[in-house]
Amino acid sequence: MVETFYNGYDGRQRNSTGKPLKAYLATLDTMAPPQPCGLCGDPDRPRNQWHSEDYSSPVTVAPPQTYPLCNACHGRIHKRFKAPAGEWELFCRHVDAGGYGREFTDHYSASNRKRMAAAIVAGQPVDVPFIRQRLEGPAWWRELTLDPESLIAAWARPRPLRPRPETDQFSTAIEAIGLSPTEEAILCFHANAPRRSVTMRAVAQAALNIDKPTAANLAYGRLARRLCQNLGWEPDRRDDGSPIWMSMVAEGWNPPSTPQAPREYELVMVPSLAALFMVAAGSSSALT
Repeated sequence: MVETFYNGYDGRQRNSTGKPLKAYLATLDTMAPPQPCGLCGDPDRPRNQWHSEDYSSPVTVAPPQTYPLCNACHGRIHKRFKAPAGEWELFCRHVDAGGYGREFTDHYSASNRKRMAAAIVAGQPVDVPFIRQRLEGPAWWRELTLDPESLIAAWARPRPLRPRPETDQFSTAIEAIGLSPTEEAILCFHANAPRRSVTMRAVAQAALNIDKPTAANLAYGRLARRLCQNLGWEPDRRDDGSPIWMSMVAEGWNPPSTPQAPREYELVMVPSLAALFMVAAGSSSALT
């Protein structure tokens, strides 16, 4: 059983893929060769080695949610946060050159990896010799972040934990309920914040021109409630059964905080809503 966080999913959420994966594996022809590694292309891959980037509902056992990986590539993905600076990039270049994950340490000793990784960080040229021709396909691993905060942050999830309405549904609902200038300012600020993740204090300061998180929470919550009611969407609920209206528009998370660097609870706007308000060149929102 998995107990650690990854891409903003906790151990319980990550373990939710167990049953779908077992059901999928049961459909495979055990006499056929296993699928090659979905990262390095190594054909000699254990049948039971899989990696998920996305544990949201509904769970699927197919890219871009889940990939068949060899042991070496699977380990490198999860260890990339603690690897020496530049080593993940060196590994990716090894794969780009047609190398299999299991060949990485054979081609590059520990001392060479350290030297080459340091050169990469310094922006110096590094010679990674061609090994074999690779099959064409999306290099999805190149998009993986090295920010360790992504392990616990809701902004790292490819999808919300639960399905949300599509962008066109949000657009229709917003047109039906209407937005005040303040509400549009809230949505525009949230959608265009880095990683769509904001504190209520930041919303209050940016959209309400006051330093009162409770006022922003009230205004935003009222808007979220109207959206829930218009769309007939069932919000998350607290332990006492009361609705969390904000779950319509965002997912919350607690950033790491210290007395020296305090941080407040943050809300990550769901992508399908953010798409309506992300600022394009020369426009205030997609609704204008």
